[in-house]
Amino acid sequence: MKALVIGAGVIGCSVALELRRAGWDVDVVDKNGDAGHGSTSASCGIVRRFYSQPGMIAMAHEAASIWADWAGYLGPVDDGLARFLRPGMLFIPPRIDDAARATLAEMQRLGIAARLLSADDVAREFPFLDTASHHPTKPVADPEFFEETGSRIEGAVFEEDAGFVVSPGVATHNLRRAGERDGVRFLLNTEVTAVERNGRDAFLTRMNDGTARESDVVINVAGPHSGRVNRLAGVELQLETRALRREVHLLKNPRFEEGSTASLPIVGDLDGGIYFRPEGGGRDVLVGSTEPACDEPEWIDDPDDFDHNVTELYRERQCYRLMKRFPEVGYGAARGLGALYDVTLQDWYPIADRTDVPGYYVCIGTSGSSFKTAPVLGKLMAELVEAQRNGVDTDKQPLQLALPRIDATVDTSFLSRLRKPNVSTGTVIG
Repeated sequence: MKALVIGAGVIGCSVALELRRAGWDVDVVDKNGDAGHGSTSASCGIVRRFYSQPGMIAMAHEAASIWADWAGYLGPVDDGLARFLRPGMLFIPPRIDDAARATLAEMQRLGIAARLLSADDVAREFPFLDTASHHPTKPVADPEFFEETGSRIEGAVFEEDAGFVVSPGVATHNLRRAGERDGVRFLLNTEVTAVERNGRDAFLTRMNDGTARESDVVINVAGPHSGRVNRLAGVELQLETRALRREVHLLKNPRFEEGSTASLPIVGDLDGGIYFRPEGGGRDVLVGSTEPACDEPEWIDDPDDFDHNVTELYRERQCYRLMKRFPEVGYGAARGLGALYDVTLQDWYPIADRTDVPGYYVCIGTSGSSFKTAPVLGKLMAELVEAQRNGVDTDKQPLQLALPRIDATVDTSFLSRLRKPNVSTGTVIG
């Protein structure tokens, strides 16, 4: 059986590797010159488990175990391996309410080392962080932006062994090498121009170089280009995905000491509208946005036509908010990049499912939130394809995905194209 995977990002490469391990003959096609050169290359690689949806907590926890055993998961590859650093993550929600406590309880039930901190605990354990509350987040142009709020955060959840993959591009290249070792073929610098039915049970996918590939199944893992690929295949979904332009910025870490092993934690500051983590061996702080309601999202219609450079608008938003939470940080010169995320508008969760076109699958809407779960999503898609091949209607019998490293099973219907909205923070931290 032949499979064609469209998209050689971290998730596409994971899908290809898991399909090959399941016995499929696999081709991967990507318009870029190497695996991971699309939106994956701009990921912050954050691996955390604090999610509103219990299934996502479990999948992220399984994935964290894989990242911690990356060499064991991949098998032998002729590559330097991506590094997984685990400085912990402090998650500051706008409120410590029943929902936050339920998330923490589910994390602890699964054995995740996480604990609730009061504002005083945060001040004591992370004295460089200001504990003032900034919710609801204000735009920088608001005359009260720099005014004292007179209130403090309600607390935070500290996930002690959360971390980040230092180079998402290296991780993706590792997956490519593992796939090639096992027989996966990569068609790079190659753009899909048509996805046609080649008889009742097969596809003919045409490329811009005049070649074509026959396959029994097609899996769309094209990130910000996924909507375009669906249109080429004549596939419509009731859930819409769109490309969202994002920026991340770098500022010098005022607490960096040469030779020191101490590191900043990752901070997911929903109260303040940002997330940040150490970068460059701790010399810098990388800061991104959690999409607060006061900031107009920048949706992109053509994923091949957008500005890769940082802009003063985003820089002021994110850096000034960082300076309020981490007052020792200075503004500094502009450094960073602009890139695209692929977002499911309904709830910001991925769509990992079959479609109404037999043999055509999607794993899309995955940006930001799903780098961490790439190996698990790869396994999910391989099992989904196998289930459909064996006559299982996964719309009626949702796939129950075994997570062997954490000894759990997750009902994957929360990633269905037919789902109702998931409870969500509406952000893609990382």
